[in-house]
Amino acid sequence: MRLRAPYSAGVQPVEGRSAALDLAGPDWGRLTDVAGKDVTFARDLVAQEGWAALAGELGDDEAAYAFAGRAALMWVRPDAFAAGTAREVLAAAVRAGFRPLAARPVRLERCAVRALWAYMCRWATAERLILMDALAELGPGLLVLWADGTGGPVSVRMTALKGRNDPARRKPGTLRDVAGSPNRALTMLHTTDDPADVVRELAVFCSWPERVGLIAEAATGLRHGHSADLAYALRDVERDLPPLGLPGPKPGGSAPSVEELFTGSVEKRWAALVAASEGWPLLRRAPGPAAWPEQETRSPWQ
Repeated sequence: MRLRAPYSAGVQPVEGRSAALDLAGPDWGRLTDVAGKDVTFARDLVAQEGWAALAGELGDDEAAYAFAGRAALMWVRPDAFAAGTAREVLAAAVRAGFRPLAARPVRLERCAVRALWAYMCRWATAERLILMDALAELGPGLLVLWADGTGGPVSVRMTALKGRNDPARRKPGTLRDVAGSPNRALTMLHTTDDPADVVRELAVFCSWPERVGLIAEAATGLRHGHSADLAYALRDVERDLPPLGLPGPKPGGSAPSVEELFTGSVEKRWAALVAASEGWPLLRRAPGPAAWPEQETRSPWQ
């Protein structure tokens, strides 16, 4: 993937930010090489909000383009924490040459779940949407912004390391393999595919004040080469969602009901979620509407 602008410029937050927030949108073609995605994001309210926060906090469009290319966003999901493999995922990312810039515990609610996967659910069944809601209800995950030493775009390299959501087609040693992701529903982590997604998903995961703080901390880390200490944020997540392990299948057991996914202790909800992810249909035979042409040729059945 070759983007149409270099991302080696220095990035720094503006002291006492005074930049106007009523900003023109970016040239999305500088942030993605996926045909048609630039047109879609130009009409996306969440993407526009993410750009306004990024360019407004950094005080300069070029600094915002640079940040989007030099940072990758990862959400270590609640299923990774419940399975007890979140720390292994983070360690594997560090071993692969990524450096954490900033981290926050993040708990998604239903509308944020829909916003996050708005363009990637064209093959999802209604059952899969219920599973995604139950996953979000399980507890928080950990949002981490990463850098590396390659000059970017970092998100492209991070997504390549992530691995596919289908275990049968996943390469050994990828992050989802390290996490022990058992199926397409419990994929353990989410990453931004390209710099355009970095911009948009900052607005999905964080409120405006949280977003501004995250951007400022990460931009300082980029400027000075600092690494974030993940220990405190990890402890915050694990306090709400301690490691439970991945429960094995129960021979002869009936499929869990929707009610079981949302009621009872976290241990019972986790066990029901794992069982449902193995037995419920996850993929439609016919796709829903696509947002850009590249999605028309991407099929999980092939």
